[in-house]
Amino acid sequence: MKPSRLAILGLGVLLVLVALLYLWPAKSPEPPIVMEPDEPVSAPETTELAIRHPLPEPPTPQPGEKEEPAPPLPDLAESDPYVKDLLSRLYEDPSLRQLLVPQHFVRRMVLIIDALPKRNVPMQHLPLRKPSGQFQTEGEEDAKVIGTGNAARYTPYVRLAEAVPVQQLAATYLRIYPITEQAYRELGHPQGYFHDRMIAVLDLLLATPEVDEPIPLVGHVKVYRFADPELEALSSGQKVLLRMGGENARRVKAVLQKLRDQLVTKN
Repeated sequence: MKPSRLAILGLGVLLVLVALLYLWPAKSPEPPIVMEPDEPVSAPETTELAIRHPLPEPPTPQPGEKEEPAPPLPDLAESDPYVKDLLSRLYEDPSLRQLLVPQHFVRRMVLIIDALPKRNVPMQHLPLRKPSGQFQTEGEEDAKVIGTGNAARYTPYVRLAEAVPVQQLAATYLRIYPITEQAYRELGHPQGYFHDRMIAVLDLLLATPEVDEPIPLVGHVKVYRFADPELEALSSGQKVLLRMGGENARRVKAVLQKLRDQLVTKN
């Protein structure tokens, strides 16, 4: 793969994950999202963590393919112009490109991925625009379910997740890894290892249960919650997959599974 192509794809691998967060509806009856007091993102780590998943080796060039040096990565603090250029070339389709928030993209991306296993997510730091319209429900007030038309609001984001071949995403993940690691350590994980966190988040999302639709809801003050307490107890990332609809969730999980297969070193 030519270095220009590598650079263009550099941010794609993590978009697959952060694309899940678009699913919280704009102007919906969802509760405001704030970080839980007992789970501060900036909580310092004082013990060194053992590496569970070593970074895979970069793929070797195919026979006859000339390997050229990739352009240097900028420092995280100066990465906005670089990232904006990558994203604009990666997503030539304006309908996909307009979903992105390129400002402070790497920091936003790492922050959201780190928060997906928690119960709440810092919505003000999403690296993607929220979907248009409102969260849709159906049924009488005492028998509400997620509306069947709700899934259509999320289709553009599923296209975003599927836009780049997973093999190329995994290969270029290694290219941008230094600045994602830098952003992760800035969050308060000075001895942390972002690749392990990435794999843990992938595993959690892939473990999201498949449930019969439509999914029942219950009113709670001015918001809706899942009627099933086991579903309500799931992490924020898993709840997002449930809200997006079964078919959309299966398509996104298929991408995540292929991505995990590429990023975990086989023994």
